[in-house]
Amino acid sequence: MKVLLFTLCLIYSIQAAVIVTNQQLEARGGKDEVITLAQDAKSGLTGALGSETLKKLCFTLRQREPYRIPSPSDQPRRGVVAAILRWHCPKTSIPTEAQKPRTLEEFFDQSWVQEGEAEILFMQRATRKGDRWSGHVAFPGGKNEKDETDEETVCREVREEIGIDLKSDDYLLVGQLDEREISSIRDNKLLMILVPYVYLQLVPESPPFELQTSEVAAVRWVPLSFFLSSQVLDYSPITEPLSIFRHMKRKWLKSLLNVMLGTISFTSIDLPPTAASDNIFRLWGLTMGMTKDIVKLVDTKESFFYKLTTQSPRFSRVDIGWFTMLITYAKVYWKRICHKNVRLENEWDNIYWNSIRSAIAISMCFRACLLLLIIKRLR
Repeated sequence: MKVLLFTLCLIYSIQAAVIVTNQQLEARGGKDEVITLAQDAKSGLTGALGSETLKKLCFTLRQREPYRIPSPSDQPRRGVVAAILRWHCPKTSIPTEAQKPRTLEEFFDQSWVQEGEAEILFMQRATRKGDRWSGHVAFPGGKNEKDETDEETVCREVREEIGIDLKSDDYLLVGQLDEREISSIRDNKLLMILVPYVYLQLVPESPPFELQTSEVAAVRWVPLSFFLSSQVLDYSPITEPLSIFRHMKRKWLKSLLNVMLGTISFTSIDLPPTAASDNIFRLWGLTMGMTKDIVKLVDTKESFFYKLTTQSPRFSRVDIGWFTMLITYAKVYWKRICHKNVRLENEWDNIYWNSIRSAIAISMCFRACLLLLIIKRLR
């Protein structure tokens, strides 16, 4: 009995300490000792990503076999996106006449791929009422249509959203990142398979964008050196209610569940502004995870961004966080025994998110038992 009471007090003492500490860290986030890469990008302190690093990234990706997930018959929906890379060089380095490269080898032999830096394209979705992805930073792309291949889907969606023709000779499909299962936390139902492709722009000058304003608010090229730097990123969490009953009609019950379940916080970073636009581009979630997959293809020992993205989400109710990790490790251990050929690093995220619902149920039962014991003890 005493052990259980001590455990309950310990859990909520730590939980209170975590909340206070997080608030203090967030309050300190804007102080001078935090060095931001956005500031460094303006002053040129981040430097340029050498062509050799981009070359390593592209050739590693081309040779790598991605983790593929076939769509089940009851959920054929697939979302396909394109991470588009380019080499941004000074206009003085662009040759007046040059033969257009067709392969990676020919591209890196070009004289203009010597001075400048590599960049990756992000877009910000338009703000629309009722759209769960409204205002989010993402890679261009979208959902498949019937009888479409993944490559056909991404080419169509990118053309519709930003006016870029990935089928033209100006772009080369370098490779594919690992596919991901996107499931609902509410009922663990599979929503879609996410398929990320990586393309390389083969020409020194980018064609003008034609944004579909109903879908896309803005686009931005971001230096890859931003993600490879060892400088400390000025990051802040995005916090959302953990409640799995968001559409509950009874407001009092929904409010009670929000208090009991608390919130979940995800790491996010603000991408550096450009001379043309200083709109806030906040990177987090799936797109941050896919960006991490690109960054880890090169040396990540010094990358603060990579270290940041390996952190798990923070739960305001720490017991739910503990049980989530416990269930995740148990499932991973079991899969390691039963399925030796499975890439567990690819399964980790899916197992983690599917464990939250079970962790909530166990936490509620655990709290109820402790509460009953306390009441019994006080009588």
